[in-house]
Amino acid sequence: MRSHWKLLALALVGVLGARGSSQEISTIATGGNPASLVVYGSAQATASLADGTVLAARAHAGLGRVVAIGHGGFLEDNRGDTRAFLDAQVAWLLEGRREARAWGVPAAMRQRLTEAGLPLAHVSGGVEALDLSRLDLVVASPQAFARTGRLAELEAWLLGGGALLSVETAWGQIQLGHATGAHDLAANTLLGTHGILYTERALSPGRDGLYTLDPQAGLAANASDALALLSGAMSGDVTRAARVVRQALAIAPLDGPLVARADALSQAHAEALEAAYAGMATTPLRLAQQPLACALLDLSARRAMLDAPSGRVAAHPSGAAFPGPVPGDAPRVRRVVTLDDGIPGWRSTGLYAAPGEAVHLRIVDGPEAKATLQIGCWLDPQDFDDRVRMPLAVFRTPVRDGRAVLASPIGGPVYLDLGDTPAGLKVEISGAVEMPRFRLGHTGVNQWQRVTRHLPAPWAELESDHLVFTVPATVVRTLDRPDLVMMHWDQIHTAMQGLEPRSPRHWPDRQYRYVAEQRLSWGYMYCPSDAPVVIPTTEAGAMVTLANFDAQGPNHLWGHYHEMGHAHQNPLWTFEGTGEVTVNIFTVYALHTINGYPLDSEVMRSEPSLALSAMQAHAARGAPFHRWKADPFLALQTYALLWHAFGFEAFHRAFRAYDDMPEARHPRDDAAKRDVFVITMSRAVGHNLEPYFRAWGVPLSDRPARELADLPGWMPPGYEPIGDGLTPADDAPATPARRR
Repeated sequence: MRSHWKLLALALVGVLGARGSSQEISTIATGGNPASLVVYGSAQATASLADGTVLAARAHAGLGRVVAIGHGGFLEDNRGDTRAFLDAQVAWLLEGRREARAWGVPAAMRQRLTEAGLPLAHVSGGVEALDLSRLDLVVASPQAFARTGRLAELEAWLLGGGALLSVETAWGQIQLGHATGAHDLAANTLLGTHGILYTERALSPGRDGLYTLDPQAGLAANASDALALLSGAMSGDVTRAARVVRQALAIAPLDGPLVARADALSQAHAEALEAAYAGMATTPLRLAQQPLACALLDLSARRAMLDAPSGRVAAHPSGAAFPGPVPGDAPRVRRVVTLDDGIPGWRSTGLYAAPGEAVHLRIVDGPEAKATLQIGCWLDPQDFDDRVRMPLAVFRTPVRDGRAVLASPIGGPVYLDLGDTPAGLKVEISGAVEMPRFRLGHTGVNQWQRVTRHLPAPWAELESDHLVFTVPATVVRTLDRPDLVMMHWDQIHTAMQGLEPRSPRHWPDRQYRYVAEQRLSWGYMYCPSDAPVVIPTTEAGAMVTLANFDAQGPNHLWGHYHEMGHAHQNPLWTFEGTGEVTVNIFTVYALHTINGYPLDSEVMRSEPSLALSAMQAHAARGAPFHRWKADPFLALQTYALLWHAFGFEAFHRAFRAYDDMPEARHPRDDAAKRDVFVITMSRAVGHNLEPYFRAWGVPLSDRPARELADLPGWMPPGYEPIGDGLTPADDAPATPARRR
């Protein structure tokens, strides 16, 4: 048994980064999407990735010890070195004990440790009745103890000498409503003073389910050491150190030693930091070049978020770069705004808050209901290393007793969020400046041309009852006909709504918004389910250019229409591999019905000859479904051949058939979604499409063939069957070279 114990000890050394160990831990599996951790003070990371992300950590807590991991799947997963890793953690927790009474330890782990010379006596029972005084080791979620009112008992037990393996999927607890955020998570309340905090991040399950650990990163993952490195007191990888510090300062106690050390650094480098922030308009902060500025900018944003509702927030120098400065001589106004049209959600006021200046709101008439005052509309999380703006750019405070005050360190448009059940309100807002705002049917074109578009705020909004665009004011300074712009976009929205109404997940009952951003976290543009469509500022001008609204010349709005299309996708007929495919049914439909492009135009990326040749080429390669799923423009041709043959009215009939479908018949998985769509579309066109989808390689059960036996089969005119469909050219391009 002694040899097994030595193996455990060697494994522990390997986890902590000692090269040359015969039992070095290299890969672990978490069994799911783990939460990451922050480590500082005397705590140590025991499993870290190359970028400094911490998966597991340990610390002394009074007379006790604690190990924290971010997912329960760690306990049961046997891939890679996971078992050796976990056994080593428990061995450290129980170091010096000959035996231990344990609660919550999986049976397989108990057996392994017992065989290795560390007998574990299993104690059963629920959290409510657990006698902690009879336990040496607890493997549990601290949140479970908090829900039963026993977190203080768990803490006293730990400080008195207990050994705790904290298993907490923090993001999951927050999603379930057991905590509102990392700040009130039970595990953080328990472990924060000992140098371990859980973040709200939900990591991926790792490459092929495994995480490759980096021993050198483990040595650098302590945020206190990383701060020392940024101060120049230590040497090492400044990029990784800044990343570690940034994540730690996002949740570390503001009155704790880590933030105090960060504040001291901020004061010592105040002049250089201010210059770096002020220059962000021309020189974005690079983590490798301005690591301290990047890390401390996020701390400034966090503090501003807490202070904004008091109205006492200083202007931050980065605001001059984004969203931009407000002229000091621009009049600060007092305006009465009436919101009585029953539109829920964010409501534009036509006012703009200057950086660091308080905006005051008073309800003049109407119930306050659940109204919220808001400054800013930029919700992209800036999920990348560098910084082009303050990462938190939306500041909010509820209206209470008919009043609210709010300030933003960087400024932004002023909104009133009326929630889901708006009541008519008349409010007085003071302290802001007027911004260029056009609302279709409310703002006169002459007034716009003479005065409104020239107002001094750095951002502008164009609005109808259905849509709102928030763009840099420079985009609209020379725009003469905002009415024609919004009329066009209303037509686009109405066309898509007619084909398939917006999904309930995509603001179905409120104005649909586009917001321009300096840099996006994902893709070139993207469409969140519960927030505005995000586009780059470089593409804002295309949205208001009248020449883009017809079928003359090249099209510059495919991406903009595409993102709106995402809001109309129905998950009942969008299966795996078609998330970026069925969206373009709406893109092409809008380009055809509103812009006027013929369906055989190259602009459509799906003209008949392209679609048919793509199908033939795919069939010649054996119609591999994995390639169909991986190529959105290949898969689009499957749908294109249908609209070329049967028109978009067929899609309308098919989509509406889902409305009438009993819930019991709704598809529950991808296989069922494929079957049901083929059946539903076949009924809509009056032909059996089962052979057609099989020719594309789409997997189907025998259900479509059975249910569609009464309909005549259909294949595209000109399609020629390709023998057995096999060819050695399986790595050739899936679609012809004409595809763009």
